[in-house]
Amino acid sequence: MRIPNLLLVVLLIVGCRANYQVNSLSGTADTPRLDKQKAVYVTVPRDGVHESKPYLGSGQIVAQTVAAAFSRAAARVHIAEKQLTNEEAIAFARGLSAGYVVVPTIAHWEQRATEWSGRPSKMAIRVTILDAMTGDPISQTSIEGRSRIVSLTSTSPESLLRDPLAQYVSGLY
Repeated sequence: MRIPNLLLVVLLIVGCRANYQVNSLSGTADTPRLDKQKAVYVTVPRDGVHESKPYLGSGQIVAQTVAAAFSRAAARVHIAEKQLTNEEAIAFARGLSAGYVVVPTIAHWEQRATEWSGRPSKMAIRVTILDAMTGDPISQTSIEGRSRIVSLTSTSPESLLRDPLAQYVSGLY
């Protein structure tokens, strides 16, 4: 009788917290240091899709979340008005005298009604930082999150993004 109770407690503890992973994709363990005085230009990614279901507006939500994280450290942050190629974004960033172009890409976006389904919401994005003057990549990182399995409320993918993204950005400055 004790083992099933212990197992239930362990499952509840594990299922009651969100999980995050932040991994450098740059091939180096060194975290680049960004200049706080340089402005940041954030692009808008394509909306996320899961099992052919588009999450309309998720690209704009990600851009705004990324911009909010960078605005805590950078002198100025600008958000693109629409989806752009990297070349277009670099040109816009130069026109605004920005030092960095931040290109988020939604790799996975899954909103679930966890409170009744027991299925977690999930998100995964890649964040690429480019030097606005040269177009060279400075950093590329993946950020993944999964909501808790046991929950009384639904957790959105964007809420899963805020904390690990804020920690990542604060480590850049």
